[in-house]
Amino acid sequence: MENPTARNPSERKEKPETLYIGTKTKGIKEFTPRRGNYRDENEGPVIFSTPDKALASIFTIEGCNDSWTKIGYYGDILVVVICMNREDFLKIDKGGFIYEVPSDTFDYNPNLGMGEKEWTSREPVKPINETSHSSTLDVMVDNGVQVYFVDKKTFDDIWDADDYRKEIIFGLTSENSRRGKNVKVLH
Repeated sequence: MENPTARNPSERKEKPETLYIGTKTKGIKEFTPRRGNYRDENEGPVIFSTPDKALASIFTIEGCNDSWTKIGYYGDILVVVICMNREDFLKIDKGGFIYEVPSDTFDYNPNLGMGEKEWTSREPVKPINETSHSSTLDVMVDNGVQVYFVDKKTFDDIWDADDYRKEIIFGLTSENSRRGKNVKVLH
C-alpha cells in the first residue's frame, strides 16, 4: 500500500493538540518508550501514536503484527487486511482501549513509517483520556477502517507483489460493505 504522507519536511503539517494510542491494555497511567516494533533499528525506544483515531483503532487487535495483519492506505482510505476468517476473529475479539495523549513531546518523520500519520516520543507521556471498546472489529468499522478478512493464500498473494496486488484487494468485499457501514471505495 502507499505511503501518501511522505513529503518534504518543509511541508510539515501543524501539530495536533492531542494524539491517539490504541492498545489491549486497560488503565495505563503512563506510556513509556520501548524498543520492540520499530521502523528503524537506529530509532531507539519510542512511543507510537497517531492523529488518526481510525489508525489507533487497529492497534486494539490482540497480537496485531505483520504475520497476520497488514495496514496501509489506498490514497486517503485506511485499510486493514486480516489473515483469518471472520468467525475465528470474532472469537478472539475482546475489544481494547484508545487513549488520547498530549502531543507536546511527539514528532513525526515524513520519511519513516506512515509519515505524518505516525508520531513518536522518546519521553514518557500520561494519557488524558481512555475510551473502552468492547469489539475491535466494531471500533474499526465505526471509525471508517476498511476491514478485509482473507485466507492465507490471498494474504500472501497480496503482500508478495510490488504493487500490493491492488486488483486483489479491490475485488474483495469489506466488512464495511457486509454491514453497510462507512463503506469507502478504494481507488
